[in-house]
Amino acid sequence: MRRPKKYRRRRIPWFVILLGIFVAVIVGGIAFYENQQAGYNFPFPCLSEVANYHVHPYLRIVIDGQNITIPAAIGIVNPQYQNGIARGGTCFEPLHTHDATGIIHVESAGNTNYTLSEFFQIWNDTYHSITLGGVNHPVVFSNTDILGFRADSTHKIVLLVDGQPSSAYDSLILDPLDYCSNSRGQTPPCSPTAGGPAGSGAGDPAWDGVAYPYGTGHTIVIEYLSAA
Repeated sequence: MRRPKKYRRRRIPWFVILLGIFVAVIVGGIAFYENQQAGYNFPFPCLSEVANYHVHPYLRIVIDGQNITIPAAIGIVNPQYQNGIARGGTCFEPLHTHDATGIIHVESAGNTNYTLSEFFQIWNDTYHSITLGGVNHPVVFSNTDILGFRADSTHKIVLLVDGQPSSAYDSLILDPLDYCSNSRGQTPPCSPTAGGPAGSGAGDPAWDGVAYPYGTGHTIVIEYLSAA
């Protein structure tokens, strides 16, 4: 009796192997991205920092005459700190902070109007609360509530834009309200993350290759004060 020939071992075509590797990389990248956003409920997809549109509004919050510190790393996933400054991270929201100066970095690949409400949403999604005087307060803002301090018969909430009262409140659009510029150099609050070519910031606002049309030096102040 003749013994049957052994079956030859079939080789997997090289293009099938490459396709498998490609799919594995894509799936792994998606899993990594989703991992970075785990625990966050950000309103926008995380982006790498881009400079097509990049402006630096300056926000101050004052409660009964006391300045409130706006924390660093709002809107940054897995921030990497250097000397207390969030220099890097795995991804960034279009609205984020690198330090505690009150400078908001507004960055986008396209010309998108971002609002003060969206900044507070990202702040809340990052930290969920703020501790003032040993007490946790919600991260909220409207014409009746700032950080849990509510307007009542004895107190009011005032939004000042460039020193003038504004009725926009949480719908205030931030993009036309840049504060920093090269002329301000490395002076607070623009330093150390938005203070011009000598530092690590962008200096003048970037507006897709053309001159920023709204001027600089704008200020935003939210005040909770006596209604008297």
